[in-house]
Amino acid sequence: MKGFFITGTDTGVGKTVVSALIAVLLKEKGFFPDVIVRKPIETGCAIVNNELVPGDGHLLKTITGSDESLDIITPVRFSHPLAPMAAAAYEGTTIDIAEIINSFKSIDSSSVVIVEGVGGLLVPITKGFFVSDLIRELSLPVILVSSNRLGTINHTLLSLEHMKNKAVAVAGIVFNNTHTTGEQDISVNTNIEQIRQLTDVPVIASLPFLGSINYNVLAAAIKTVDYGIIRSFLK
Repeated sequence: MKGFFITGTDTGVGKTVVSALIAVLLKEKGFFPDVIVRKPIETGCAIVNNELVPGDGHLLKTITGSDESLDIITPVRFSHPLAPMAAAAYEGTTIDIAEIINSFKSIDSSSVVIVEGVGGLLVPITKGFFVSDLIRELSLPVILVSSNRLGTINHTLLSLEHMKNKAVAVAGIVFNNTHTTGEQDISVNTNIEQIRQLTDVPVIASLPFLGSINYNVLAAAIKTVDYGIIRSFLK
């Protein structure tokens, strides 16, 4: 299975935006219709007509024009915005890891799959099984999303160290500006260069604050992405 697992240094750093961005990049480079998106677990889903609607899964489906159902894209859903293990306990259910992993076995080997994780690497899915364990099971290289703000150096290096210890392949880092220019702190001017000095993991892109997300916005933003790094992992 070819593709990438998109994880983040924290929640709210822009994993969905980057997942959609990479999918749009691959479409623009001619990989569609063989790009598949997955957000296997989503918490904090909206309740619409007594059904749980995964906002992230829905965005990925819409951006890519996928004809797959949300039941396939995001099979595990919870209404409470908690870590999956906590959400499952709160809602009186359990998560079947084997079922999630087996759902990927039907994906054709010629396809490219973009998988968005939930939270960061050490978010518990079940007791003793974390997001980083799911990444290892799927054997996909990681694109790490870091929010370009004060504190990101620590969060980024800790995430990279954990993946090194787990023997997880890292394709690169995407820095995402989650605030408008007026809200940014001074660290945005030094974070990326500091990371480049402190690790040999490449920075794939530095995204500006994007605001509303749609296909055209993402198509414009792909100009900031180092496609050569992406392409090298799809051979």
